[in-house]
Amino acid sequence: MKIIHLSDTHVGRDSNAWRLQLLLDDIASLGDPADYLILHTGDLNDQGSLQQMQQSRAMLDPMVAKGWRILLCPGNHDCGDTWHVDPQWAVHFRDHFSSFIFGKAPKQYPVLTLLPGCALIGLDSNQAEMSLWQRWFAQGHLGQEQITALNTLLDQPELRQRKVVVYLHHHPFLDAFAVRPGLVDGNFFAHLLGWNTRRFRRLKDAYSLMQTLRDRADVLLFGHQHYGLDYSAEGQHYGIALALDGSSSTATQMDTDRMRYRVIDCARGTYETRFVALP
Repeated sequence: MKIIHLSDTHVGRDSNAWRLQLLLDDIASLGDPADYLILHTGDLNDQGSLQQMQQSRAMLDPMVAKGWRILLCPGNHDCGDTWHVDPQWAVHFRDHFSSFIFGKAPKQYPVLTLLPGCALIGLDSNQAEMSLWQRWFAQGHLGQEQITALNTLLDQPELRQRKVVVYLHHHPFLDAFAVRPGLVDGNFFAHLLGWNTRRFRRLKDAYSLMQTLRDRADVLLFGHQHYGLDYSAEGQHYGIALALDGSSSTATQMDTDRMRYRVIDCARGTYETRFVALP
């Protein structure tokens, strides 16, 4: 089983619906769907509106009909927008995509999906953000209840002899290792603002999460940053072999002329990157 990692597709913004369809068409060319699992780490949509949910669902359902298995976790845009999350929007997303989020598992987080040789654990990094004072700026907050449940889940016997893959939306590491553009490079001031505020938009309880995962997970997948970088060197400090930022698969707000996604071989602990050029 190989994992196809997508993230931050932001359907409903600009031409992203068309871009996601290009990605799905490329994925469909990979081979037998039974050999793969598509895993999307949040911000499927640009806003939590019914119209955008219907638009993205209209692209995912045909893939499922062809035999592709898809798992989702919610991002801040799925439950709100750039500046806040909304409890009612979160409920709408959960209900509309319930089969993609929970499958046959109970409708609660963490979500456990057991596959041959692999155990996938999905988290909701918006769950503790929903109070009136917490919901602004969409930083991400798992909450103690979810982390405690994760701690218990990681001790379950079903996880033994399986590769453990944990996935969520918000990034857990303090800084990104992106090269900062200089004055003569593009969008200098926008990058300067993003660079100096990124650490304040990190998952609020990232420390607790990483202490819980230490030496108990093999792969950590997330999104939110739109950088698409390999954080495995950072993850290995916690005994996690692969830690990968899914980027924006549709290249939303990215200075690039091509889209990309990773195909992860959990058994071998390796991945390859697939490129889809933007016409």
